[in-house]
Amino acid sequence: MNHLSRLLTIILYILLPWNISYGGVFNTSKSFDLLCLPQYIDHIKDDARFAGLCSDSVFLANISQVNSICSASKLCNLYSEIHGDKDDITKCLFTIQHLDSLARDVEWAKGILSVQPQLSYIYHKLVEHGYSDYWENTIYPKLKSHIDNYNLNEDLKNNIDQSLSEFFLPESLPDTQSKIYILDIENAFNLSDESFCCTPLILNPEIEKQLRLNFMNIYIHENLHNLHISPELMEKLGELDCDSFYRSKEDIAQKHGEGRNEAFVVAAEVFISHKSGIRDSQNVFDEFSQYVDGSLVLAPIIYVNLSNRIPNESYNDFLIRLFVNGILRAGAIKDNYDKAMSAIQSEIAE
Repeated sequence: MNHLSRLLTIILYILLPWNISYGGVFNTSKSFDLLCLPQYIDHIKDDARFAGLCSDSVFLANISQVNSICSASKLCNLYSEIHGDKDDITKCLFTIQHLDSLARDVEWAKGILSVQPQLSYIYHKLVEHGYSDYWENTIYPKLKSHIDNYNLNEDLKNNIDQSLSEFFLPESLPDTQSKIYILDIENAFNLSDESFCCTPLILNPEIEKQLRLNFMNIYIHENLHNLHISPELMEKLGELDCDSFYRSKEDIAQKHGEGRNEAFVVAAEVFISHKSGIRDSQNVFDEFSQYVDGSLVLAPIIYVNLSNRIPNESYNDFLIRLFVNGILRAGAIKDNYDKAMSAIQSEIAE
């Protein structure tokens, strides 16, 4: 390769948009996909460059040990929390190799740090065998195809953005909104910075029909995680722990990795989705009765009271008012939950 060709290759590589934000909604991340790979190692077993690795007993033993300790979501959350580069594989590998020092102050990461040598070995081997090139030429085109073929209703999105802006009043949506990363995975999970990692399957209209939600529900939900929640509100939420009905349901929610203030977000998302025509009354009822095994029992109570929110009252202050007025108080949750679900069910036939 002559000097000019080499220079052009370097320039093209720099300019190629491997991490693209599609209309401010969709993003990709080479680093996140690499971090998820131990959990989804079967995704590469048929590629010739990784065939040797996927039959190597030492490599597979390290994969098994890592998967027994940490999931893709935990790895991506830790990487995000320590501000790892989302696209540069070299920087990603360096971060993993120095995870013991970079993440030593992250209390919840002790399990991950216990398998740091195994993580370093796995990711070094994957990068050594050409993962970066594999992602650019195999994974990225597949993700981009899903994204390009998704019919994003811009009018609906604009209406939802307006509804979100109104819901946030008197606060405002942050300039930097939650990012939604479409990854080569089969599930979805939140990141600690309120971003969201998601399977491309959610962009499949046929899959959307089989679920109680579609991509726009996720878009609303993740943006609502930016709502201000005050220490005072969280303190009042903690006072409900002495309510036996609430506590039993909260235990279920937390086993699913949900709970606490998640009900605040779910209530708001369902309210905006219903207002925007994305959810009908049956869907609203199903969401509250089935999501996380129906354990977010505060959500329907909040939902049916949102029509009483005072103009220019922040969502945080509205929720505090529900506590102060006794709508959300220990001893009353079961009764108010039953009343809320009955009210929602009565709207289905209307």
